[in-house]
Amino acid sequence: MARSNIFRLRIAFSDCDPAQIVFFANYFKWFDTSSREFFTACGVPSWRDTTAERGIIGTPLVDAQARFMNSATYGEDIEIESSVESWSNKSFVMRHVARRGDTVLCEGREVRVFAKQDPEDPLRIRAVPIPEDYRALCE
Repeated sequence: MARSNIFRLRIAFSDCDPAQIVFFANYFKWFDTSSREFFTACGVPSWRDTTAERGIIGTPLVDAQARFMNSATYGEDIEIESSVESWSNKSFVMRHVARRGDTVLCEGREVRVFAKQDPEDPLRIRAVPIPEDYRALCE
């Protein structure tokens, strides 16, 4: 079984739309936070440290998808369980499941890469091979 991490949060009023349900884009924000929390729990240094030590600025998205199954509203406590579903040379797939108790609210899938600034063009980034030691920490 893949290693996973759980990120917990309480939904704020400002997370909701006029119908008082979570605005869909917030799930993507929470998945992004949960991704970093996953790496922290696995022992991967902060992106500030990886930038200083290896030039790795983080794990930007190259694809994101979500399936919304049940609604949620402000004041509710939810958790997002995150894990790496698969690894390749330069990219990996993260899976996220947002739950309120036993009720699945949303399932997300992200394709991410480890990236550095492009030395040819500092306004661009480029994917680099996934560091084996970071991958080992996360498996």
